[in-house]
Amino acid sequence: MRRRSSLKNKAGAARRSISHSNDELSQESVPTEPEEERGQALEAALNFLSYRPRSCQEVRRKLASRGYDEGIIETAVERLTAVGLLDDEAFIGNYVRDRIAHRPMGVRRMANDLYLKGISRDVAVPVIKHVLRHDGVDERALAMRAAEKRHQALERGGAVDSTMRRRLGEHLARRGFGPGLINDIVGELIAPS
Repeated sequence: MRRRSSLKNKAGAARRSISHSNDELSQESVPTEPEEERGQALEAALNFLSYRPRSCQEVRRKLASRGYDEGIIETAVERLTAVGLLDDEAFIGNYVRDRIAHRPMGVRRMANDLYLKGISRDVAVPVIKHVLRHDGVDERALAMRAAEKRHQALERGGAVDSTMRRRLGEHLARRGFGPGLINDIVGELIAPS
């Protein structure tokens, strides 16, 4: 909840800052339709950002879906980047920390999810690895957390060891962990039959 109110505060401050600069512009000249459309696009982007952090590409897609021209979209994205509301590297960092805390997954899966949000893998992977190093978390620890939780559920379900090994391996693979790491983790949790 704290992060959401922080986003709303930032969005509100940005609205005030941007509207103040728009007031200065309107005093200098009579507002035209493109200026009004830029303001509407900026307002739509701020509203979109008020719910959670977004990547630059997500904002571009949202504004395009609302029918704004490419030039107006780029102007809005540039202004939001200038005031610090759009920052892909910060977005990646927040995303990775959220995955670490709530839904552990491998670097490959995180990079793929971020790619779907408009961030290239070439940008995402180094930032993901940096955040993991900075926070003192390694991929093996993430895999073990994900595996232990799933292993407990499989044990409660009464699965036999061979079925449990297969399902646990499939679960970790879907979470983006590599085959070598999966074999190690599954071998630690379930003794080979």
